[in-house]
Amino acid sequence: MQNTDTINLIKSKAVFGLNFSMLTLDQVVKMATCNTIGQHFPSRLLITPNVDHIVTLHNNPIYKEACHAAWLLTVDGFPVERFLSLVGVRIPERVTGADLFPKLMQLMHPEKHRPCFMVATEFTRVFLNSWLEKHGFKESEVWVEVPPFGFEKDEEYANQFIKRLKEVQCTHLYMGVGAPKSEIWAYLHRDQIENMHVFCFGAAIEFFSENMIRAPLWMQRNGLEWAWRLACEPTRLAKRYLINSWKFFYYAGKEMLNQRKLGYGNK
Repeated sequence: MQNTDTINLIKSKAVFGLNFSMLTLDQVVKMATCNTIGQHFPSRLLITPNVDHIVTLHNNPIYKEACHAAWLLTVDGFPVERFLSLVGVRIPERVTGADLFPKLMQLMHPEKHRPCFMVATEFTRVFLNSWLEKHGFKESEVWVEVPPFGFEKDEEYANQFIKRLKEVQCTHLYMGVGAPKSEIWAYLHRDQIENMHVFCFGAAIEFFSENMIRAPLWMQRNGLEWAWRLACEPTRLAKRYLINSWKFFYYAGKEMLNQRKLGYGNK
């Protein structure tokens, strides 16, 4: 298994105070699935920042700590990728949660892995349990949970959930209960969820379960997934995309000035 020193060699210079992964999708998948049952290592948190994450980064200090402590940060949002390019960071490709999650699932093997899930809907829970059964996982070897409202503030619930993860020897914890709740929960409990790769995916798990439909490929390629998501969930996402997301350009402007002061410019 690759060590932390190797991982540090494949991260970008700091932008927004973060060092983004310079790995391709396939490289991330390989690194994130090489662990097997019984191996011991500190929990490894993977976060896929988009525009909303960058805005949250500037307004939520605990989320910021989580991002700094993350094992890998892969670029999800199209505007984030473009901004990185403007300040001289050219990632090999975007590694979105929606692209990463199905590839990880394809490589989950009953003899090597114990995937567990914290998901947002009962529909997704049922789907994942069925999928796992079809792919050879026994019910006693995995765990799919829909947490109660306010779970992130409930330590008794957290202790019970973590106890269940350890009982099944969880190797991969997939969290799909929204940002920044997923990331903060994983960060605050990092010492209790050792020996696991932890992924905070949001809608990616819903796409996989077909509870939600992802934007057409042409919209994905042209940075218009946000418009598709807004059209599908206008009530829930209107504030995020039409109000909060504009703050990204303010923070991007400040970061551009900071990068120029540091002497990077647009190299």
